[in-house]
Amino acid sequence: MSEALKQARALAYRYLSHRDRSTRETADHLKKKGFEEAVVQQTLEDLKQANYLDDRRFAEHWARTRAENRQYGKFRLRQELIGKGLARDLIDEILDTLFETVKEIDLARAVVAKKQPAMQDLDPDKRKRRLVGLLQRKGFSTDIIYKVLD
Repeated sequence: MSEALKQARALAYRYLSHRDRSTRETADHLKKKGFEEAVVQQTLEDLKQANYLDDRRFAEHWARTRAENRQYGKFRLRQELIGKGLARDLIDEILDTLFETVKEIDLARAVVAKKQPAMQDLDPDKRKRRLVGLLQRKGFSTDIIYKVLD
């Protein structure tokens, strides 16, 4: 094993020790550190073989924790996962599975319930506009937003 491959593998282990990462995130990190493409690809293959890199596991965990902890909707999660370099068909499958168990409308209701006490003194139209904006930023569809706010 070459010295560059050892160094790349050690760096990748350290990078993955903080949290799960996508294959593209790991590849980008190694490239940014100056490793050649062949070394990066070999390192990624080694990590996959050792089960340190698994895009499906990463996507499931990322989507579930972001939906539960930050109450993000489907659109926001899709954009984040695309940004992590995951395949669109994998993203669709993960999000469909997630939102079978976690209802998106319940997440939106929780966001509104948490925010509404602070907005009690506002004019009803202004409150609605602010809640619409908040729910849009959190990634909820227009359909869900208006179901929740009506």
